[in-house]
Amino acid sequence: MKIKFLTFLLLFSIVSFAQSVPSVAVLDFDTRGYNEVERYQIIQKLSLEMINMDGYEVMDNYDIEYISNRDEIDFTGCFSRICLKELGEKLDVNFILTGSMNLLGEKVSTTVRLFDVNKGSFINSANRNYVDVPKNDLLMAELTLNDMMGIQNDPELVRRVTIANDYENILNNPFDRTIVAEGPRMGFGFVTGNNAKILARPVDSGGFNMGIPLMSQFGYQFEKAYITTGNWQALAEIIPLISGLESNRFVPNLTILNGLRNNNSGLEFAFGPTIDVSRTMDGQLDSRGIATISTALVFSVGKTIKSGEMNFPINAYLIPPKDGSSYRFGLSMGWNAAGKKRLFD
Repeated sequence: MKIKFLTFLLLFSIVSFAQSVPSVAVLDFDTRGYNEVERYQIIQKLSLEMINMDGYEVMDNYDIEYISNRDEIDFTGCFSRICLKELGEKLDVNFILTGSMNLLGEKVSTTVRLFDVNKGSFINSANRNYVDVPKNDLLMAELTLNDMMGIQNDPELVRRVTIANDYENILNNPFDRTIVAEGPRMGFGFVTGNNAKILARPVDSGGFNMGIPLMSQFGYQFEKAYITTGNWQALAEIIPLISGLESNRFVPNLTILNGLRNNNSGLEFAFGPTIDVSRTMDGQLDSRGIATISTALVFSVGKTIKSGEMNFPINAYLIPPKDGSSYRFGLSMGWNAAGKKRLFD
């Protein structure tokens, strides 16, 4: 008899506890600027996080879908208090979890709100602004939900997704939106001093019959950002070029640059070695000589101009002379439609 009585008390306690747990439904989330798949994932993420929390019984999505089909009710797009109260009563739940995620400039404003169906009003809410980084939407929703529920978030994790200029990390790193200047290059190079005089000489005198010491350049720029933090990226650039085609010359050139680029202004500075092959004799440029590899140091400044999704990088460069007079300088430009590279694309 005593065992039956204890069993009855235990079952009564379990039933009473189950009845005292408030129910909550996650119907929709206002995600303007996100696609349907991302919106559905955010709803699922919030539902799973609520399930993992104590104190609420989360209405199953399949039950919501069944009632929607049975009663021909659309539970999406409902964010006003009047609408939430009506749908909450149809679903027979105590609370509805909803919110929004909107892009505001370079930030994503994320809000999570808890609606009390009986009172017809919101009883709790939280908002936080995050750095606009793709594929962080689920994390944004989770952190904001924790804020609303009074659950302590990892301060380090919060800082990494809310402060754009925090030290480099895969969550906040704006290199997902860095300017890309990789693409074809063309331009002109000018030569001064003694080498300019040699270029102007006749071929039989060791010159190249060039009235103007000007050479066209055609090539391609390959680049890789190896450090990105805040608005800056550190770049390694490799630029193979062909010069002198307009004067029946074929001068291969390879330039390797290391530099910095600002992702907001598009300004950049770089320097590094340049290697070319030209005919020399007795250490001087001479059309009668043999093909020789020569090296020099090049300094470059530039700016990338944006127009829609098009990028137009323009660079000026200077190569100091070895003999004290033969400066080389020039301009090059290019284009691409890469926009801004995104880390997770």
